[in-house]
Amino acid sequence: MNKILIIDDDQDLADTIKSVLEYAGYSVLISHEANDGIIKAKEHNPDLILLDIVMPGMDGPEAAKILKSEMITKDIPVVFLTGLVSNEDTVTGLGSVNISGVQYQTIAKPFENESLLEVIRSVLS
Repeated sequence: MNKILIIDDDQDLADTIKSVLEYAGYSVLISHEANDGIIKAKEHNPDLILLDIVMPGMDGPEAAKILKSEMITKDIPVVFLTGLVSNEDTVTGLGSVNISGVQYQTIAKPFENESLLEVIRSVLS
């Protein structure tokens, strides 16, 4: 069973995503702030991290840089959750951001559950 870590300050959204992913057969961890999410990533070694871009305190891009700089978490795929791209961008494959020279796939908020699952399946395959 694949393990997914959600790092998002929107508790309702994180809980909704968790329900969708658990129903689809994934094991899910949640963190509502970046520092805690980085700690959970190191402790639990998830197969994928869904990371919000805009959060209070440390934002998603800063957290991604830290995750990619740590030996234990550098190979964990990160997909950004964001309202900064549109669903159309995600569907056409243009839903991505470049952070420190690394291209990350994005999932636009709000999203359809099946679109979320498709992106996750493609990243984990």
